Amino acid sequence: MKAIGLCSHYSRQGDWAFHYALTLARMHDIQLNIFHWFDSPFHFRRDFVYADCKKKLVRVTDELIAKKEMGLREYYDFWLGDFVKVCFRLCEGNEGAELHRCLHRKEYYVLMVGYPEHGTDFRGEPIEKFASKFRTPVIMVGPDKTNFYYLNQRAGEILDQLGIMEGDWTRIEA
Repeated sequence: MKAIGLCSHYSRQGDWAFHYALTLARMHDIQLNIFHWFDSPFHFRRDFVYADCKKKLVRVTDELIAKKEMGLREYYDFWLGDFVKVCFRLCEGNEGAELHRCLHRKEYYVLMVGYPEHGTDFRGEPIEKFASKFRTPVIMVGPDKTNFYYLNQRAGEILDQLGIMEGDWTRIEA
């Protein structure tokens, strides 16, 4: 394990996934890469995105990118404390394509995702289906407890590196 990727979303489960990812990054002294996507009604083209929770659709501009990137950094800054092996990436494209591209560039070896609820849409399919077939270890945190994990088969193969106790995890069922 040389780097951890976190699919960031501002939710209780997303925060749990962040804290677990940060714990692992500290434990292994490795890079934590935090990925965040613009919220958009479009799956592939992301020229227009939602500006805020009011769902106002706006065109993506350099100013909007800078504002969202700063907001992402500010959201996690307090929790990071003195941990400096962190990188933030505001992704403009499709989640699946971006994650595959970053994996190919070896920006992460394990992927953490907050698990809001069963059947949550992730890039146009249920999150369980995405995680179970993804080609790298995926750990979903939640949905009801901060210390319960859903692992795909590849994550189960590196359980000894994840610091997860028996009884605190189950296999992802797609």
